[in-house]
Amino acid sequence: MRQSNNARDCHSISISTVSGQVSESLQAEDGVQHDATDCQTLSLASILPDQRFFGGDDIAFTEIASSPQTCQPGQLVIYQIGVHDPSEIAAQAMARGAAGILTEQLIPCPLPQCIVGSVPSALGVIQREILGRPDTKLLTIGVLGSTGKTSTSLLVASLLRNQKIRVAYQTDLGCCDGVLSETPDSELQTETQWLTWLADSVDSGSQAAVMELRDDALRQGRFEQIEFDVLIVTGAAELASDFGPCGLQCALESLAPSGVIIAPADDPKTMRPILDSGCRVVTYSATGPADFSVTLIEQSCGMTTLLLTSTELSTMLETPLCGSAMAANIAATATLGVLLDQPLYEVAESISKFRELPGRGQRLSDYGFATVLIDAGGSPERVASTIRNAYHTRAGGKLWCVMAMADQDSDSELAIYGQTMERFVDHCIVSCDGANKTGFLRQSHAILDGVQKCAAMRLVADWQRAVRWAVAEAKPRDTILVIGGLSGKSPRTQRTTIETITEWVESERAAMEEPAEPVSRTTAEPIKLSIFRG
Repeated sequence: MRQSNNARDCHSISISTVSGQVSESLQAEDGVQHDATDCQTLSLASILPDQRFFGGDDIAFTEIASSPQTCQPGQLVIYQIGVHDPSEIAAQAMARGAAGILTEQLIPCPLPQCIVGSVPSALGVIQREILGRPDTKLLTIGVLGSTGKTSTSLLVASLLRNQKIRVAYQTDLGCCDGVLSETPDSELQTETQWLTWLADSVDSGSQAAVMELRDDALRQGRFEQIEFDVLIVTGAAELASDFGPCGLQCALESLAPSGVIIAPADDPKTMRPILDSGCRVVTYSATGPADFSVTLIEQSCGMTTLLLTSTELSTMLETPLCGSAMAANIAATATLGVLLDQPLYEVAESISKFRELPGRGQRLSDYGFATVLIDAGGSPERVASTIRNAYHTRAGGKLWCVMAMADQDSDSELAIYGQTMERFVDHCIVSCDGANKTGFLRQSHAILDGVQKCAAMRLVADWQRAVRWAVAEAKPRDTILVIGGLSGKSPRTQRTTIETITEWVESERAAMEEPAEPVSRTTAEPIKLSIFRG
C-alpha cells in the first residue's frame, strides 16, 4: 500500500515535470554547437576547485591533449599511473608547450600540475565543461535493469520519433545521434566518450537521448557527470554482490532533482532503494496493480493482444512482440508516453508500429516450414523467459532449442540452462559459436549437470550444422528457438551474427524445396474405384 500511494502521489508531478522538459527541448534552437569549437581558454581551478595545484594556483588551457606525443601549445596533458612513463610525459609536455599536467601523483616537472584522486573522474568533469554540459540541452533517458534494456530503449526511441521528436539512442544493437545510425565495432567505454556522443547528438539537433545503462558501467562511474531526466528500470534491479552500491543506486545519484523514475511495481527489491531515495516514481506492471498496467489478453500465431490501462483509461494493443517480459517492456514504454502527455490511444498506435527487434525474439516465418526464433539470451533469467515465451506461443507443434554457449557463461548458469531446456523443450541441441569450440566439452558437461535425462540432449559443436539440422528435421508446425551466441559482442558483430543465422535458415529452407514432378497423363494409370478392382 505504501508503494502504490507514493507512486500515485508523484504521478501528476512527474507528468508535468517531464512534459515541461520535453517542451523546452522542442523549443530549443537546432544546430547548437558545443563550446569545444570556440577553443576558448579554460580555468582548471574553476572546473576542479577542490583539487590541489603545484607549480601555480591554476592551469589555463584550451583543450585536453589526445596524447603526449601529439600535444599542441596550450593543451592539458594527462598522466595515468601505469600507462605512461613520467619522464617521457614531462619531456613531451615541456617540449610541446603544454599548459600543464593532470595527474594522480606529483611528477618531477616544472610545469604546473593538478593532483586529483581519479584521472578518469576528473576527465569527465572537465569534458562536460568543455562541451558545454550537453546533457542539460536535451531530455536524457536512461534504461537499466537485468533484462529488456535494449528492447525498451528501442521502443522508447520509436515512441519519441512518432511524436516528431528527433531522438538519439545508444544500445547494444547500434546507436544514432539523431541523424546517422550505425552499428559500431565497439561500445562506448569511458565517460568522456559518452559526453562527446551527447554533444554530437546536440549538434545534430536531437531533442532527446535514450541510453542503455549496463550495471557494471554504472558501478564504475561512467555516468557520474550525466544528469538523467528519466530513469526506466526493466526486468529487475541487479543488486551488488559485494559491499559497494548496486547499479540502480548509482543511477539514482545521477537523477536530476526534478527527474522521475519509472519502475516495476511488482519487484520489491527494485522499489526499496527507490523509495528510500525519495525520488519521484511512477510504477508499471504486467501482473498486478500499478500506476500503469498491461494485461495480456491473447497470445497466438506470433501476435499478442494487450490491454493498456492508465488510471481510468484503457485501450487495446496488438503487437508481434510476444511474451510476458516483452509486455512489461511495453508497459514501461507506454508509461513514458503517458508522462509526455501523449493520448493513450496514440501511445498504443505508436508501439504497434514497432514490428521487430533484431535478435530479441526475432521471428523467421515461411509457409511450409518450422518457425525460427532468434534471441540473444545472455543470462538465466533472459533464457528462461525466452524459452517460456516460445513454449506458450508455438503453433501447436514441438519446440526445438539450439543453445549456443558463450565463454562468459559460468557452470552454474549453464546448469540452469540445461534444467530450463529439459522442462520446456521437446528437442534440445547444445552447441557453441565458432570462437568457443575449445571449451565445448567442458561447458557441455556443465549443462548436463542440470539435466536428469542426459541422453535427450544432442551435442553438436558446429553451430551452423546444428541450426541447419534443426531446420531440416522440424515439422512445419514446430518452433525452433536459436538462442545465445550474441551476448557480450559489439553491435556490429551482433548484427553480422544475426544476418549469418538468417542466411543459414533461408539456405536450408531453399535446399528443402524440391519442385514436384508433374505426372504425365499418357503414362499415368487410370483411376479405378475399389469396387471394380479385381
